[in-house]
Amino acid sequence: MTSRNSEVLWKNSRKIVDDGKSARKEQSAVQPSDIVEWVQKYRKINGKKFSFENREYLLPIYRDVAKEIYVVKARQMEVTELAANWMLYNLLKHPNTTGIYTTDRADHITVFSKERLRKKIIRNSAFIKSQVAEAGSESYLPFVNGSVLWMFSGWDDFETARSVSADFLVLDEMQSLNVGSLATIKESVSRSIHGKILGIGTGSVYGDDWYKTWHAGNQNHWNVQKKIWIPRRPEITNVSSYHLSQQMAPWILPEHIEQKRRRYTPRSFQNEVDGWWYRGGSRPLVEDNIRALMDSTLDFTSAPDVDHTLGPVYAGFDWGGGVQAHTVAWIMQLINKDLPRFKLLYTTKLDDPSTEAQADKAIRLIDAYECDRVVMDAGGGPRQVEKLSNRYAERVYKCHYISRPEKPFEPIDDENRLNVDRTWIIETIIDLIKRPETRQDFPQPIPRLLIPGISHRLELIEWIIDHFTCIEAETANAAGRSRTIYMHSQEANDDALHACCYAYLAKLIDDQSDWFWVRL
Repeated sequence: MTSRNSEVLWKNSRKIVDDGKSARKEQSAVQPSDIVEWVQKYRKINGKKFSFENREYLLPIYRDVAKEIYVVKARQMEVTELAANWMLYNLLKHPNTTGIYTTDRADHITVFSKERLRKKIIRNSAFIKSQVAEAGSESYLPFVNGSVLWMFSGWDDFETARSVSADFLVLDEMQSLNVGSLATIKESVSRSIHGKILGIGTGSVYGDDWYKTWHAGNQNHWNVQKKIWIPRRPEITNVSSYHLSQQMAPWILPEHIEQKRRRYTPRSFQNEVDGWWYRGGSRPLVEDNIRALMDSTLDFTSAPDVDHTLGPVYAGFDWGGGVQAHTVAWIMQLINKDLPRFKLLYTTKLDDPSTEAQADKAIRLIDAYECDRVVMDAGGGPRQVEKLSNRYAERVYKCHYISRPEKPFEPIDDENRLNVDRTWIIETIIDLIKRPETRQDFPQPIPRLLIPGISHRLELIEWIIDHFTCIEAETANAAGRSRTIYMHSQEANDDALHACCYAYLAKLIDDQSDWFWVRL
């Protein structure tokens, strides 16, 4: 037994020695001077050598020698691989240099450092593994040639990286960084003989600092027919900028892109699929948009006349005080799940200032229409929230508006509560209104939200027009990060819009198993 164990141990030790010799032999060999050849020689993905097959558009970006390179891109375009390869190549080719990788959040640094860099890249390359001097830490990785890589969150406007002098800099998730503070971290490479910067990110809001930074470059766009990058500003040679959309990726099928076009909000599609900046109108909805939803043959549907076999009934309640802001009830039925398409059954303003009376009226409506799911404003009416929660338990959810575009819809089922990004749900309803179904067998576009518009009832419904059309898009800046928010004047009310948002969210709660979202 001892002899057998010794033999196994000797074989394992011999394998380790052989692997070490192989790595040292590879280390002593001259590294390819071309970054593409270097990546093909030393990088592996899933046990196979890194390949640029069907990715010819990446080659000029890898080989670009400009001091600053900025890539605005869609998701799933393998650009973080580019950033990791670019950084490792430069650090290992140039001894005693320093690299900084920074992204928007500390948890993203953790994922990059532990999962992508160490687990997927270093562990799968004998050569790169042989170049690592020691384990380092989550934020620090030293190499045997004297080079080091620092990994910091840029959430603090790059303050953490301010004291580090660097030669190579990667800025990931540019759309979520304070690009206005870019000068702070640029100073870290200002004295280096290399002084190279690679910035990558999806599109964001038209005209923000990321937009301006990219457009200060030569603005390369891919010519599919000629398979070359064509700069719109060829006179600029020190700053290169590239645009990558999912239409360029052969592994993303055109039909999948069309599915995303139907499911995503226009801003999400523009940012995540087209990889570009979203430019929305200052007033996204006008009266004609709402009147286009009104069917002159439809009347309100009384509770006894609802055909529940057509689909589930959802209700939303936006609580108000009854003087300036109103409590609005919005009850609609899902009549086509795939599009989706809704029919408004009933809506009303509850003008009684009594919170008890408002809660009782809401209860009568929920019971009469046999609503399958209800979502209500969590902050506007504590007594109404308490009363409905006690009566309906898990059938009713409370909605908290937050600002978190990277995870806009978060059901917390054990508390019957939702966290929802306010901009995201408003844009979802805008999209529902402005993007009707088009069919070859039907001459006119079919609204995805049908509103009763029979002539003798118009006075009971026209008041909602002002509630939907009063909102205006504004660009808000928090710590230098730009995003779209929707506001209205003090004289206007948007209560019906939010009641509609809540009713739509009730549908999403039931769709959780099928639901997904994209990062903004």
